[in-house]
Amino acid sequence: MAKSIFLIKSINSSFELKCLEVLIKSYSNSKKLNKVNSSWEEKTFSSHLVSLMKNCEIALKYDLIITKEEELEDNEIDNGLKSSKEANPIDIRFHNIWQKIRLDYSIEAKNISSSEWEKTNGNKVNASQQQTEYITKGIDRFLTGHFKDKNGCMLGYIVNGKLEDLLSKINTKIVLQKCNSEKIDFTQLLINNHKIYESFHPHRNLKHLFFDYSN
Repeated sequence: MAKSIFLIKSINSSFELKCLEVLIKSYSNSKKLNKVNSSWEEKTFSSHLVSLMKNCEIALKYDLIITKEEELEDNEIDNGLKSSKEANPIDIRFHNIWQKIRLDYSIEAKNISSSEWEKTNGNKVNASQQQTEYITKGIDRFLTGHFKDKNGCMLGYIVNGKLEDLLSKINTKIVLQKCNSEKIDFTQLLINNHKIYESFHPHRNLKHLFFDYSN
């Protein structure tokens, strides 16, 4: 039994790296295409990336199924104990089957800004609120919320400011809400020269990717 658990963990870890590599390659392609606008909504960024990921060579090689806004499994909804209106979608999700074992990897994405700014349509962006929601509607969903039993990571779309400043501000909020040891930090993991950040929590570790779409 212990060997089987170790094997499954190893397969999930390998699957995670493939998913992250596909994600990062598609981000690189999106930068080359130069169609992205920092005023886009979070769902638009995710939809754009998913369209590119579906044609990524690695995704095709390993028959990865990639979806957007997919509703997560919920036994209460399946058995009529909760309304389907309470379903919780995940922004981006990867699927694969390995020797009859279903592999899933879920990505929760958030737009994040360093300071207040105005979109092209005149709408003002509350940077502090975005930073807070990266924690309360992102990280916390993997720790105690709907995604707590799911393999996955956080993805931040930087639409204003610089990553270093954003991390400082988000980490300040993390320290206030949680503790100093749960801050987001770079832990030497690189995929295609893209830094993978991580935060360490009492019951799990969580990876963080940041894509710069600021104009």
